[in-house]
Amino acid sequence: MHIFPLIRDLAIILFVAGVVSLIFQRIRQPVVLGYLLAGVILGPHTGPFLLIKDVPNIKIWAELGVIFLMFSLGLEFSFRKLARVGITASVTTLFEVLSMLSLGYLAGRICGWTFMDSLFLGTMLCISSTTIIIKALEELNLKTRRFAELIFGVLIVEDLVAILILVGLSTFAKSNHFSAASIALSAGKLCLVIGSWFLTGYFLIPPFMRYAGKIGNKETITILSIGLCLSLVVFADYFQYSAALGAFIMGSILAESSESEKIEALMQPLRHLFAAVFFVSVGMLLDPMLLLKHIVPVILITLITILGKILSTTFGALVTGQTLRTSIQVGFSLAQIGEFSFIIAGLGWNLGVVSEHLYPIGIAVSLVTTFTTPYLIRFSYNFGIFLERRLPSRVRKVLNRYAAWKQATRADLSQKRNFYQHCFRWALNGIIVSAVFLLIAELFIPSLESAVKDPTVAHWIGWLTALSTTAPFIWAMGVEFRKEKSPDSEKKGDLFQGFSLLISQLMTLLWVGLLSLRFIPAHFTVLGIFGIGIPLFIMFYRRLSTYYQWFESQFLSTFERKIPKRYLYSHAIQRSMAPWDAHLVRIKVHPNSKFVLMELGSTHLRSRYGINIVTVHRGIKTIIAPGKEEVLLPEDELLVLGSDEKIEKVRAQFETPIHLDDTLRCRFNYQLKQFKIESTSPLVGQSIHQSGIYEKFSIIVAGIERKHHRILNPESDLTFEAEDIAWIVGKEEEMENLKKYFFSHPSSAMTP
Repeated sequence: MHIFPLIRDLAIILFVAGVVSLIFQRIRQPVVLGYLLAGVILGPHTGPFLLIKDVPNIKIWAELGVIFLMFSLGLEFSFRKLARVGITASVTTLFEVLSMLSLGYLAGRICGWTFMDSLFLGTMLCISSTTIIIKALEELNLKTRRFAELIFGVLIVEDLVAILILVGLSTFAKSNHFSAASIALSAGKLCLVIGSWFLTGYFLIPPFMRYAGKIGNKETITILSIGLCLSLVVFADYFQYSAALGAFIMGSILAESSESEKIEALMQPLRHLFAAVFFVSVGMLLDPMLLLKHIVPVILITLITILGKILSTTFGALVTGQTLRTSIQVGFSLAQIGEFSFIIAGLGWNLGVVSEHLYPIGIAVSLVTTFTTPYLIRFSYNFGIFLERRLPSRVRKVLNRYAAWKQATRADLSQKRNFYQHCFRWALNGIIVSAVFLLIAELFIPSLESAVKDPTVAHWIGWLTALSTTAPFIWAMGVEFRKEKSPDSEKKGDLFQGFSLLISQLMTLLWVGLLSLRFIPAHFTVLGIFGIGIPLFIMFYRRLSTYYQWFESQFLSTFERKIPKRYLYSHAIQRSMAPWDAHLVRIKVHPNSKFVLMELGSTHLRSRYGINIVTVHRGIKTIIAPGKEEVLLPEDELLVLGSDEKIEKVRAQFETPIHLDDTLRCRFNYQLKQFKIESTSPLVGQSIHQSGIYEKFSIIVAGIERKHHRILNPESDLTFEAEDIAWIVGKEEEMENLKKYFFSHPSSAMTP
């Protein structure tokens, strides 16, 4: 039988990766480094033999590793979490990107490179590797730490910025000047496309998965989840966005479904398998000879990358009001570059504007910083403590007061937050309107033109179709700032609200007018809006309100089912406790944890460990502020409040099973055997109860076969007779004792 090269290569990759990862676990080093080392061993640049032959297909499997890793991250880190750290992550990313772009450009000029080489180097150093960082945090069991949430937000914002960087570099390389219009258009397109994905996904997919979870099994859920993930990956590639971004967005959408935890558990094996192939394939890129050839620029750029990212990201996080320790941990964690740098270097190579040495140097720097990432993450916490102790007391007080002031400012933004929510809702409705208009213009109009034979009529029909389809959402945009009007509000607030309402209505008209230009000429747009659109809106005002409220209730029901009041309560606590560096973490009680069946008062969590249990989530039941007498059960999900250090002290005791020795494991060693009762057996003439067979040997009589008649689950008063065949369930060692005591000729074990 012929074995395909891909199967042989996978066998070699997985075997070598498994052996090396075992060694790294034994020496207590991150497994991801073991995968990279395995890639170096198997790579074409080391060793006398070429072990891996089907490299193109291995790259496909590696791409699947990135997809499933980002999909799993989306399941854990939903859009709501991203929105919560959106401003902080955006500001931090802005500092990092601008700083690394400048430092990378200067490093290239110092090395004597051309302007274009230096520019591309600067952009390569801007983007950190999402895949590497996530894997490192997972290996170090730090994904639930407070700083990790900010890191995930920065990584997602970086991926969005990277798309704009690619557009800007492409434009500049072709025309030798930057086009602000092209970048702005790309940014608008990015917001429109991603916003449409989220809105459509949140409206359709969670209800669909809820229905699938009711009638489908694990196999069905797995296939549907992977199908949805890969579908959005293909869709993202169609719009020339990264596959990782599409996978993350689909994961975030599915995170709002009722089946999210089940999907997350089902994805773990696929995630680990393909991620291992990805990291091995990255290690295969390393060419030691090329590294030696360009050792000076590699060392220089590596130092600039590590130090520059640590300083710029730490400073950016401090500006947003994070504590010094959290900012340092974020900075150290992001101190490397990854796979997106390869894409940027490949773009310059394909356009013929960069030198041939840029790509291999970028790969070398990426691999070196990948090796250093786990150690930097480990070192960051201790360095943060060290720096806090060494800083002058006046500096520490200023930083703490600034962090407390920023976080208190966020907590005291009720009026502004209400205004921002209105703006956000207005923008979401604008995205829906824009998406429908553009879809009808791109897909519906060409078919209509061929059917109607008159382009003008086709465009008017398309415009009316788009207008009528989006009418409820246009109505919502026009009245958005009037929804929360309070009868007892202050006059100043009324004036501000009235002004906001007027501006939003003018912006809505302008927005619809711009979209209408895709269908009808400019001089007809005003006539169409004021002569047709506005009269129709006045006539069907109440019906449009009903339609939109139905859509809004259906959309929000996704979050209401997924987010019970316990989470709203917990978010309020998190905001109020933020200045004390405490946050909320979910911990699941392992069935074999030492805390199982213990009362909360007996755990001494508050007095001994300094953490509080906010809620206990048990199936569909949520216990808020549980009392001391509440008993912990297997699979309970606890929402605990405390600092990272205090939570980590107790978390392992909840999530790790106690050691099962051989005595405990033998409880699973049960067997089913049948024995023939001879006439000489002591059991003859005795009932099951009288024989004491259960009390003496802890076994169960599951059935009696008497003269070809079977008695299942016999009653305890049933009397044994000669020639009966007894079906016995019990432990293996007890079966042997039973055989010696009661049966002289036991038959061989068999399955009924």
